[in-house]
Amino acid sequence: MAETHFLPDDAGETKRPDLISVLGILTFINTGVFVLIYAIGLIGMVGVSQMPVDEFVTLVMDAAGTYLPDEGKEQFDAIARILHASGTTLMLIYLLRTVARLMGAIGIWRGKRSGFYLYAGAQLVGLFLPHIVLPWSLLGTFGPLMTVAITALYGTQLKRLG
Repeated sequence: MAETHFLPDDAGETKRPDLISVLGILTFINTGVFVLIYAIGLIGMVGVSQMPVDEFVTLVMDAAGTYLPDEGKEQFDAIARILHASGTTLMLIYLLRTVARLMGAIGIWRGKRSGFYLYAGAQLVGLFLPHIVLPWSLLGTFGPLMTVAITALYGTQLKRLG
């Protein structure tokens, strides 16, 4: 088992803090699932990029078009075209970001301060980097708030990381 490097708390304990244990387990589950999803997505987007753009857009619109309101179809068409042109790049960004988050979480799990900085950097860069491909209107609110909240929770334990 890997050695941990937690600094003592107020009681002198050097065991892994409970908050890091809970967040770590949730992060490992999340990153494990999303590494798999983004790896499959990357392979899929390589395939999509080989299709003619109009064929891909038609396929997507036929599959999802009946569920979209008329005013949303134009935006969905534009997103399908973006995915066709840059979906491979987008999936690669998401995959690399998720791997970096995982590596950072492993560092935090082992009690290393550098793990927190890697995790926080991957989270921060990961919020904005996909928007070199995606329109800023797709940034949303919940995802960034959750990202900041989880990173802040990890940050509360920074004083325990060696």
